[in-house]
Amino acid sequence: MHDPVTTFVIDVFSRPGAALMMAGAILAFALGLIGKSAYFEYAPLKEDLRRMADILSDFRGPTAQQQFATAVLAGNIRLADGGDPVLELGWAHYRSQLTETDDGRLAASVHAATVFEPADRPARSLEWWANLLVAVGLTITFVGIVAALTEATSAMAEGGGAAMQTALIGLLTIAATKFWTSIAGVLGSIILRLVARRRRLAIENMEARFFATLDGLVRFAPPEKVMLEQLAVLRRIEAAMAAGPGREGAA
Repeated sequence: MHDPVTTFVIDVFSRPGAALMMAGAILAFALGLIGKSAYFEYAPLKEDLRRMADILSDFRGPTAQQQFATAVLAGNIRLADGGDPVLELGWAHYRSQLTETDDGRLAASVHAATVFEPADRPARSLEWWANLLVAVGLTITFVGIVAALTEATSAMAEGGGAAMQTALIGLLTIAATKFWTSIAGVLGSIILRLVARRRRLAIENMEARFFATLDGLVRFAPPEKVMLEQLAVLRRIEAAMAAGPGREGAA
């Protein structure tokens, strides 16, 4: 007599086609995840990146940097408000790095790609589910094998040689069928990872174009460059001060 849990497992896995239906459910779940992620995560992120790039594309010509600086300082440009949280936080960090220059432009000490975190949530979520599907497929397989072993053991204990042979044949048949769930889990994982990789590359390409456009609208002034410019100014001042008394004496 089996316990209720074992009895339930044996009853489920002893039904014809149970493992194949579970394998199909795993693959269907993987495809459903791809569709859900595309609609609720991937498409909105692409739209945010496209919208932000369109805003920056309005600043053209020789005075594009001055136009951008005027819009930012006046609060007329809000790139990521209400959009993807990662992009919104990245723009807030990048905005805090900007400083106004004497010629009416904005200077940044870092590149945009350094400040913005990778907006790869659509890819990361699929990769997380890819790992989980493998575990689910293996778990179902092991549960099915446990059910097959339990049923075979009971049959061997109750019958003789013929019953033992029949139990072994049933055990091998059931165990082989249950491996379809593991195969489905691995296939689902591969599909999810391929889709995640493709989406990650697409997002990275869109981000790269956006970062290049944003960096082109500001003056890049890393601390090293600022220090060298200040050093050059100090040297000119020092040279002028050193030459001043000599000219006065000559006069």
